[in-house]
Amino acid sequence: MARQGNHIPVTRTGSLPPRISKSARSTSRPKRPPGRPFKLPRSTSASTSSSRSGRSGRPSASPSVAPTPPRRTLSMLEALPRELIEQIFLYSLNLNLPRASPALAAALSREHIYKLLIILACWDDPPDASSSYKGIGPILAPLDYIPLGIPQRAKLQEDVFRCRFCTLDRVRDQIPTMMLLTIRRQWINNDIVMEPDQQEALEQFMERKDNKVATFQGKGPPVQIVPQIRANPELLRRAQQPGLHEYELCVNPMTLIEYRSKTLGTTVTWPALNLKIFPPNLLRGGPKGFSAADVEFLEMLRITSGNTLPPFNELGPCTFTTVDRRALHTGVNKAIVTQNFVALETLLKIDELFCRFHGHRTEESVFYTIPSEHYLTVIRLRCDPIQNVRLFQTLLRASAESMPIKSTELTQWMFNLVSMAEQDPAQYGQISKFVHWLMDFYIEIENHIEWARQHPSGALFYQGLLDPNEEKGRKYIDAVYGPGAKPPKRYIDETSFDAKHWWLKQAGSEVPPHFVRSPPQTGP
Repeated sequence: MARQGNHIPVTRTGSLPPRISKSARSTSRPKRPPGRPFKLPRSTSASTSSSRSGRSGRPSASPSVAPTPPRRTLSMLEALPRELIEQIFLYSLNLNLPRASPALAAALSREHIYKLLIILACWDDPPDASSSYKGIGPILAPLDYIPLGIPQRAKLQEDVFRCRFCTLDRVRDQIPTMMLLTIRRQWINNDIVMEPDQQEALEQFMERKDNKVATFQGKGPPVQIVPQIRANPELLRRAQQPGLHEYELCVNPMTLIEYRSKTLGTTVTWPALNLKIFPPNLLRGGPKGFSAADVEFLEMLRITSGNTLPPFNELGPCTFTTVDRRALHTGVNKAIVTQNFVALETLLKIDELFCRFHGHRTEESVFYTIPSEHYLTVIRLRCDPIQNVRLFQTLLRASAESMPIKSTELTQWMFNLVSMAEQDPAQYGQISKFVHWLMDFYIEIENHIEWARQHPSGALFYQGLLDPNEEKGRKYIDAVYGPGAKPPKRYIDETSFDAKHWWLKQAGSEVPPHFVRSPPQTGP
């Protein structure tokens, strides 16, 4: 049986902590609400985590090394030897290749690459020429030379002239090389036989120790029968004569080479530089107008490409250089505004020869005009009236028949000049005679335009040449140059470019007067 007795409660002291009522608890920590906690929004959690990471990732006071970015790995093309990269580039002739990466640009931005690109772009070497390439390879090393077709060379030339490395100095330095290549290709490699003294003279001339016009005699096989010869019965008969034919080589340093067949009585002209199109970027000028190097560059291209004489010869090749007239007359306007007389005259020379003779193999030219707005630009300039008249006379020498017809603005400008000359004859008296001549000419301007349209060579000025036998021409000479003065000559042939000097090898140490050097440029 279970024991039964009275149950006496026992109180244990010190074994349990005292109980604290709810009201007596500390309020320092808020009570967590009952139930499962809600998930925080995405933005809040992200900001919280970032703040935590920011506190934990705070830089310490101790110095530390900044992490270096990983080094760029070269591509398979960039890792090739420089010589092999050059061969790939010269084979493709893609001028965008050095723009692809700094490594390729460093490998290809070299003087001998610039030299080869300029020669390939500007040397006229027909791919169908019958002569051999003997002696050409060493001059063009490391290029494995193959002649370019005309469209391909024109495209390359356009791209090269847009590159920064294509400066006045670099192009000028390669013109003698291109002339020597033409002599070797068209004369030496055509099996021309020369007398010993003639052979020695040619070798000395090719060493560029003399800058005089040189003529050499030789004999060789008959010329290749081209369509122009086949179309002329007399030329065809002479070309088919058996035996050696007589030839003559005439070299005008830095300008042109004439290959004359004395048997046929024909002449083939090879310009020193085969220019397909005047670079539009040069014609427009820079943001501030035309620098001295810009004008010298244009003059050099004009003279060395044969753009001084109309192509009267029956047999080619000759320079059929084209011109972007919009770019050119943008440059004309810029030259007027900046009062750059040399640039203005050069641009007008290029424009007139192109418009009168481009593609025309006859002595008769076409009617030439310039935008009449150029005259209005001149008279609106706020400059010294004497300079104003000089600019007007420069335009007049290019195309007097292009003045705006019945322009009240032009008429008022002439009256203002007359008034100035009357008020201050000491300062403006020299322009009074010209303005009076201009007024008389302007009254009959429409008749002059109609005459020049029917007879292009009968314009008041023709390639800068003034006809003194014409009444208005005689009066112009008296008004501008003085009674008895000589009339202005054909200014197409006039140039500031010293062509003969640059043929000599010592041109780098002895520079001619008014020497102009372009700023150094590299890269594509």
